[in-house]
Amino acid sequence: MRIRSVYLSLGALICFLLLCFGVYNIYFYYQEKPEVGQSLPEISFVPGQTRLLVIAPHCDDETLGCGGIIQEVVGAGGEVMVVAMTNGDGFTFAAEEQFHHLFLTQDDYIKSGYLRQNEFIWALQRLGVAQNRIIFLGYPDRGLGSIWAEHWDSNSPYQSRYTGKAYSPYSNSYRLNTPYSGKAVMDDLESIIRKFKPSLIFLPHPDDEHIDHAATWAFTSAVVIKVANNGILQIPRLYTYLVHRGGFPIPHGYRPEAALLPPKPMYQKNSWQWEQFTLTSDQESVKEAALNEYVSQLRVPIMSKLLRSFIRRNELFEQVDIPLIVPRTSAVNLADATAWETQKPELVYPKTVSALGALEHKARVRALACAVQDSSLWLHFYIPDFSMYFNQYQVSVIGFRENQNMLNRTRNIFSFSMIGADVAPENIKRFNDAVIINVPFSEQGLPDYFFIRIQMKDRFGAMIDHTAWQPVKIQHVANK
Repeated sequence: MRIRSVYLSLGALICFLLLCFGVYNIYFYYQEKPEVGQSLPEISFVPGQTRLLVIAPHCDDETLGCGGIIQEVVGAGGEVMVVAMTNGDGFTFAAEEQFHHLFLTQDDYIKSGYLRQNEFIWALQRLGVAQNRIIFLGYPDRGLGSIWAEHWDSNSPYQSRYTGKAYSPYSNSYRLNTPYSGKAVMDDLESIIRKFKPSLIFLPHPDDEHIDHAATWAFTSAVVIKVANNGILQIPRLYTYLVHRGGFPIPHGYRPEAALLPPKPMYQKNSWQWEQFTLTSDQESVKEAALNEYVSQLRVPIMSKLLRSFIRRNELFEQVDIPLIVPRTSAVNLADATAWETQKPELVYPKTVSALGALEHKARVRALACAVQDSSLWLHFYIPDFSMYFNQYQVSVIGFRENQNMLNRTRNIFSFSMIGADVAPENIKRFNDAVIINVPFSEQGLPDYFFIRIQMKDRFGAMIDHTAWQPVKIQHVANK
């Protein structure tokens, strides 16, 4: 009798969890479901005059996001270069399918990386890209986020938990034995951009949920801003492509007749401009053939469904607009909320796709505006109902400043809530629906540009959600 009760309780628990899972998926399906009747403009460029650089976090992202565009440029006689940030050597399920055992070694993960490289080459050959137009950087799968945020210095590199290496172990990397550090990543990308001189760069969307995609966005946009500030190259046009967000693409699965459309919350954000590229039937067929080269991924059911979801009649891109903030005069009191009433926000945050974020929808950062004054960075957080709740907010600011051809990086992290903060009391002002914080840069001087990211937690410290890494330029770089 007791055993029967245990089984009944276990069964009830499983049913409850399945019900929660079903409700969760239904909720986010209808939240993310694209708006009916969206009419997106066609991306405007001249393929034959284009020098296209595609940055892929993993081997397959280039085809998923840009397979049609790549064919269009190659077919018109333009130039295409494709860069793989990592070799996808941290995907355990695919490696287990490849080697048919559960206890993988570090060498197994490296071998899986070489296999992904071969699939990358074969897929791009299908799209018309020669092997000599392909670059492998060799950075660690699932490690780019940590490298961006915490491992800038090559003397303290990141160590892959899959390959066990703190440097690239691949014999065909862009730089052999390159250390897993932020400085090395930016040096490699800058070298490639300076040599290739692209007119268009396609890179991952900053709101992509995969940490490698988000970090690839941050690294690439940081390098583009740096190169443009130096005046050596005209800033290329940047377009982002989305791969990982909830159930995207919706509808999921193999639907070659369907259109690829942005998730509703991201379309409604209206901060950038979504555009599309319509594929011909031949281009769609070739893209499907290219994706079929990724056998190691297609063997994993969840990955197979995702990959085939991108075989659509169009590709989807959002053009990047990196904001520029102008120094404010000392006569303006930025600690006064009225000084921000006409300030356009630099970051507008769309709805979350996390379960806790859906439940904890109060006191969320909805927008962020930035300003500089003298040697201080001022931040205005718009947080409806801020004074009524006790959420915690952690802010990371990564600044870049070039000094005598040396790129100096600073990282400031601070937290605040309704009842506390780890910034000086005179540097924070709280209001019912807003918070203003002054970040002094008196010692090292204001950065030329910076990236900011906000993490939101509940009163118990559980993560609710976070924003993307948002780049912001400061006007004084134009006078250098």
